Amino acid sequence: MIASIVQFLRRDVTRGVVGTILLKVGSGALAFALFSLAARAMSPDGFGIFATWLSVAQIAAVVGLVGQESLLVRFLNEYRVQDRPDLTKGVLISSLKVSSVAMLIAIGATAIVASMRGDGWLLIFAVSAYTAVSAGVMLGSQVARSLVSILMGEGNREFFWRVGVVLFLLAVLFSHRQLDPAELIAVMTIAMSIGLVTQIVAVAQALPDFRGTTAQSEPSRWRLSALHFWIASILEAANQYFDVILVYWMLDPATAGIYFAASRLANIFAMVSAALYSFGARRLPSLYFSKNHREFERTLRLMAEVTALCVVSGLLLIWVGGPHLLNLFGPHFAAQHWVLIVLAIGTAFQAAGGPSAAILQLTGHERIYVPVVAANVALRLVGFLVLIPWLGVLGAAISATVSLALATIALNILCRWRTGVDPSILALLRFSAWKRGTYAVRGAEPGE
Repeated sequence: MIASIVQFLRRDVTRGVVGTILLKVGSGALAFALFSLAARAMSPDGFGIFATWLSVAQIAAVVGLVGQESLLVRFLNEYRVQDRPDLTKGVLISSLKVSSVAMLIAIGATAIVASMRGDGWLLIFAVSAYTAVSAGVMLGSQVARSLVSILMGEGNREFFWRVGVVLFLLAVLFSHRQLDPAELIAVMTIAMSIGLVTQIVAVAQALPDFRGTTAQSEPSRWRLSALHFWIASILEAANQYFDVILVYWMLDPATAGIYFAASRLANIFAMVSAALYSFGARRLPSLYFSKNHREFERTLRLMAEVTALCVVSGLLLIWVGGPHLLNLFGPHFAAQHWVLIVLAIGTAFQAAGGPSAAILQLTGHERIYVPVVAANVALRLVGFLVLIPWLGVLGAAISATVSLALATIALNILCRWRTGVDPSILALLRFSAWKRGTYAVRGAEPGE
């Protein structure tokens, strides 16, 4: 058994997936430390306001990017396989122009809404700056992940900047003073700005010399793909962040803070999904477009093995250690263990489904992905409206889990239908019955 485990860990794909997951877990641990320290450094209402505006800023950043972050992943990989530096230069210039203009509009709209609510100018300025920098890091991390490394992309997006913020929060707690939401958002913005500058420098060094290259464009392809990616990104952001806003609106700021804390803990499985997406977005598109079917299947199977191990161990951790983890946010959080368990079941189910969303989006089937995510958002919204008045915050967790499970099942069915592969951990049970040529026979061309 030990020899088998050693051989498993020596595989290049295994090392890549495990390394990416470890990066995500480290980022999640820092995020957990950040939010738990923030909860203790603020009043319950203050933490709820912070969590709500953070969610608003993340949604605004996604809206302002208008799908360009996913568009770049899709076409940078395709043009690199085709050796088309002219189109690579064209898509980079086009994405930067489009996202810059759209981001200004999104930030302006957010600031107007905040001012109409009567929020202070310091909070409005902090949220606006955070939105802009967060969008820049989102876009930069996609390019850095494709052209430099996963560490440069995801490390600067989710890991390194959080170290400085955690140290700041520790200093606040030791000084025994209460923190204002606008102050923390401003500190987070400054820390993220350093990561953004690092990404820009690394990407500029990794890009080929475009000075003698005339930029070419495929505007019709880019517009159509960007539209699908944009809608999908907005719906995904709504799935992740709109819950907190609805709980804030339907209940109160303190309960929104509790739901935010529980959902962040349940995201231990979303980290696995995000890690799989990050690894898959770097490796799978080039294998797909170069028609390396054998390596494509091998990569998916090894990803499923790592995912199964993470899901089992993560569920055990949440079941046994959930109350202790919640207590780190404050005594009144620990009473919501069942909310955490219900949310964790949903995110574990999603992780077990594998990178079906990434495969569909990055292999030319993004248009069928959007209706599934839209149905997920609609079902979750209906569930919130029905269950929150009846069960409170637990009703919100039930609605989120049921909608997420149904969407995962639908995406896996579509992935098997369109590409001929099963990215979920269930593929491990059927692997002995697979024939090695399955993917080559079914769905070998994108868009079929």
